[in-house]
Amino acid sequence: MKQNIFRVLALAGLLVLVNCDYKTPVYEYFPSMYDSPARESQEDDSFATNGSASRIPPKGAIPVGYFPYPYAAEATPDTLPGADKGLKNPIAKANLGDLMIGEKRYQTYCTPCHGVRGLGNGTVVGPAPRFQQSPPSVVSDKIKGWSDGQVYHIITMGRGLMGSYAYQIEPEDRWKLIAYIRKLQEYEVQNKKAN
Repeated sequence: MKQNIFRVLALAGLLVLVNCDYKTPVYEYFPSMYDSPARESQEDDSFATNGSASRIPPKGAIPVGYFPYPYAAEATPDTLPGADKGLKNPIAKANLGDLMIGEKRYQTYCTPCHGVRGLGNGTVVGPAPRFQQSPPSVVSDKIKGWSDGQVYHIITMGRGLMGSYAYQIEPEDRWKLIAYIRKLQEYEVQNKKAN
């Protein structure tokens, strides 16, 4: 009986201590680490050598999540180095989700010029040609012969009238777009055999 009373009193004392509020703030050992002095971007900062609160990143710094394209200096996909002619496709076998994302990107960015089936007859081309040179068919033998790295280079850097889509399409989605283009090419081959 005495043990039960002792346990109840100990539990009640513990609850009282846990629910206590501090009347004074907790002591901070390194206050400058908790609350560092913030500066406005146009404010003067005596600590900096140039007096500006805006810090210039060190030379060669790369933003988090950014990967520079190693072949940006190459003019054409034909001059890309390596057996794969550029980067190797990290998507070995595209699943349905990859193809759906690739199709969505294709419908958004490629269909206006290259057409729904990739024949180069998009809505921008129209019944009366609006370009001096119509966009190429992505299901042509020439583009079928290109490596995935070459197609990636065209999407990233652009070519001819086609501008760069590096800022519109994420690098991973470019590979999914290429997988979808390969499926369009397979479909075209099967369609020709059936006819």
